[in-house]
Amino acid sequence: MDDNKQIMGVVVEENLQENSVVRFLFEEHGVRGEIVHMHDPVKKLLENINHYPDCVKALMLELSSAAVLLAATLKANGTVTVQIQCGKGPKAMNFAFINIDKNLNFYGNVSWDQQAQCDDASFKDLVGEGGILVISAFPEGGTRYQGIVNLDKANLSEAIESYFKDSEQLDTTLKLYHDVGACKSGGILLQIIPEIENNHESLEHLSTLCATLTSDELFDLSLNESLRRLYWNDKMRVFEPNTVAFKCICSQERILNAISGLPHDDLVEIANDPKGVNMTCNSCGKIYHVTQEEVQELLNKSEKEKALERAEARD
Repeated sequence: MDDNKQIMGVVVEENLQENSVVRFLFEEHGVRGEIVHMHDPVKKLLENINHYPDCVKALMLELSSAAVLLAATLKANGTVTVQIQCGKGPKAMNFAFINIDKNLNFYGNVSWDQQAQCDDASFKDLVGEGGILVISAFPEGGTRYQGIVNLDKANLSEAIESYFKDSEQLDTTLKLYHDVGACKSGGILLQIIPEIENNHESLEHLSTLCATLTSDELFDLSLNESLRRLYWNDKMRVFEPNTVAFKCICSQERILNAISGLPHDDLVEIANDPKGVNMTCNSCGKIYHVTQEEVQELLNKSEKEKALERAEARD
């Protein structure tokens, strides 16, 4: 390692640090930040919403990056959910959300009734008039936190910046990047440290440099190398990367449990269908196939339990 890289506190790794978020701190400025680059997690996210046009997919990629950066910022040892509750408009979605746990595993989904091709829909079109972003944190053993972001700006990043400045008194810079075709998403967040003097001037200086980061640099270089190129003249402390993964809580077992709770007549009807049944997870959109034999087994179990209940009632 050369002396310059050592002074800057940034170690350039051969690994591109895909699917990771890195926290960093400026040693001579009252500013901290996070930078994220994801491929595999958002590829799985897009697989579950591949029936939507690119404009919707692009917003979901940006929402996923924003959610990861916000979760890292909030440092909530629990669950963080960011949900777009859309307003009115001919191209407005119904909702979109990303849910992240303490290990930075996330899943998400989106609902949109527009059937015609609509790739030219803008951010404002998709969120509709009066749309909001709800940021919810559920700390383990702590008090629930909720913030409401008005989605009245040109894009998601500007709306979140405005929220932190006006509602939290934390000047923030947020840049979001996406590549739908390559299934890549990322972003960088800078935020003042309130107790340090001249932090606003520092953020302005660092944000100017941040604006020069291109999507190619973010996606093709390691996160550490991207930071080194942006801030080669500023001393930084860069922390170990945290891996981000796509992981919903759904499973075949959960789907079977859900089917077993259906009314008896519905179970009989499904069990009589040789094709079985497909069930979609309402959270991530993944489709599970349940065979006729599996449903018949659930039905037999249900009938045995009812027979035992009747026998116990007679006794």
